[in-house]
Amino acid sequence: MVNADAGVQQSAERRVVVVFNPAKIGDEPSFRRITTRVAAQHGWPEPTFLATSTEDPGHGMAQQALDSGATLVLAAGGDGTARVVSTTLSHTKVPCAILPLGTGNLLARNLEIPLDLEDALHVAFTGVPRAIDLAQVVVDHDSANATRFTGMAGVGFDAAMMRDTDERLKRIVKNVAYVVAFTKHMTAPPRRVSVQVDYQPAFHRKALLMIVGNTSSLQGGIVLFPKARPDDGRLDLLLAAPTSLGMWARVASAVLRRITRNKAVDYRSGTRFVLSLDEPTPWEVDGDTEGEGSHFEFSVDPGALLVVTPRPR
Repeated sequence: MVNADAGVQQSAERRVVVVFNPAKIGDEPSFRRITTRVAAQHGWPEPTFLATSTEDPGHGMAQQALDSGATLVLAAGGDGTARVVSTTLSHTKVPCAILPLGTGNLLARNLEIPLDLEDALHVAFTGVPRAIDLAQVVVDHDSANATRFTGMAGVGFDAAMMRDTDERLKRIVKNVAYVVAFTKHMTAPPRRVSVQVDYQPAFHRKALLMIVGNTSSLQGGIVLFPKARPDDGRLDLLLAAPTSLGMWARVASAVLRRITRNKAVDYRSGTRFVLSLDEPTPWEVDGDTEGEGSHFEFSVDPGALLVVTPRPR
């Protein structure tokens, strides 16, 4: 009797809200049933479900969860949903659990969160909140509209590639759609860029790939930033200027072999990067294209997020 009362009290003190992207979850009634069942298995009350929309990808829903007194928020969807929900929860001490239902699921992969829905739900309700860093980019000095992200951001080639990836083709053949976009842009000319690392003197070079990472890995186990950690208080920068198939092969070889010092790829590490280009260039964060800009200031906010991760084995 005492244990039962204790369990009810424990459930009454906890409140879980699920922010989900309807376009990613498939069968919504089934998703709700599975989530509610797994929550109950671990002593959590029935979740509140809030759907994102085209107009609001999750900011308002995550804030609504906070205002309702949520003690745990689940972000169900792709990398965009995970980014929007988790960054909205920054500095609140309310943990975010990721239910990876997208194509990339890069944050989940880097934090070893299972890609299977039910396995990810068990981690959500039994895992350990881990403090990770939050990255930020200010574009064209517009600090009032800074964009925060958890994984990686790109200026130039990869942003143009993601912008031009056919969404219908992506739904049908998934990652092959990116290959089609890659071939379209692989011969694009490098851009002249001024680069400042922390507050050291800027240097100039040509680059086609300009990627900033808070995490290390891409899909397929490719480690783009061998030294990157999501909780080390630093960001990593990759610069490269491949202009032919042979040069692309050298870049790929360096990345696959995790070589951080070579002529094909220039790696830098710091807490602040400033990239200045002479013309507007597309940019993206966590796989979502955001527009164009010519001045990019990246910085890191150490330990700003709490994300639920699997318990150590």
